[in-house]
Amino acid sequence: MYQVTAATSSGDGGPRVECTVPLPVPAEVVWDAVATGEGISSWSVPCALEPQVGGRIVQFADPGAPDPTTGAEAAAEAMLTATVGEITVYSPPRPGAAGTFTYVERDWMGEGVPVPPWETSCEIVAAGPGASGGDDDETTGCLLRLRSGFDTGGQLPEEAVSGSVDGWVQALTVLAHRLTHRPADGVVTVDAATDPVPMTVPELWSRVSAQLVAPAAAVGTGAPAGGQAAGQTGTGGVARYGQVGGIVAAGSTASMTVILSGPVDGMLELFAFPAGETHEDAATRAALAVRVFEYVDVPGGDGGPLGAAAVDVEPTWDSTRWRGWLDGLAGNTEPVRSDPLPGPQ
Repeated sequence: MYQVTAATSSGDGGPRVECTVPLPVPAEVVWDAVATGEGISSWSVPCALEPQVGGRIVQFADPGAPDPTTGAEAAAEAMLTATVGEITVYSPPRPGAAGTFTYVERDWMGEGVPVPPWETSCEIVAAGPGASGGDDDETTGCLLRLRSGFDTGGQLPEEAVSGSVDGWVQALTVLAHRLTHRPADGVVTVDAATDPVPMTVPELWSRVSAQLVAPAAAVGTGAPAGGQAAGQTGTGGVARYGQVGGIVAAGSTASMTVILSGPVDGMLELFAFPAGETHEDAATRAALAVRVFEYVDVPGGDGGPLGAAAVDVEPTWDSTRWRGWLDGLAGNTEPVRSDPLPGPQ
């Protein structure tokens, strides 16, 4: 969906994933989306960065960590599981020249753990008519090319890159949907997670999929659930549980991205993950998490496309309410039913 592509390779000495997506907005807008903290936070994970070579980039990907913006104590706790990188290239797009943003994470498995550096780079190439990938030849946009991986090989780098592919595809789908359909909107994000439950990730995701996805509803490029590998969901499938519903835009064996039709306007990333204090616990315990990207009006906005789209406003549903919905999916509570939902935007 949205022509997001992803391919892995082992060229240049180590494994990498390369993703591309055409976007129907100017390169400067995409730069703000991928090279600022407010931009990255609106389609990936909460992020803060210093916009210069040598600056830090801090990303808060742990779904169980507190919101780092709620105070010093929460920020300190969130930093315990945050990833910290160093920006090595920070070159905005110029007429006739691509924009490039590159950072390197050296402690991505925790401070002091000996691992090879993980480099991620975003290149933004301005293009002419038709760059959005649509049928409108008058549309001028750009191509975003993301590369992420290592300069050295081995089992750990290969497993790390392989495990990151689905996450990049789903995050870029979130970015592409907003910049295609709601480019002038701001984004308020909400994260929530359940407590661990005594089952494996595949077992938990099987339970979630059975309740959330209509087996015969997949359309377009997707397929009915019976035609998917265990736990997978085809794009175009209808997802609905309680008051939350929409269309599946991307999915993998333990995650999915949904274009929401209710209870808010936006997108949702839902995923199951290993949860436990030790590796042994994590092998037999799992939790369910959600990251919601709600589209909202921008205070004082001029109606133009917005790259740095994260805004500080109250969401329609807060984390407590999303946590209640997750608990129902995990089998802890019954969902609250609602009237039929409108179609997705």
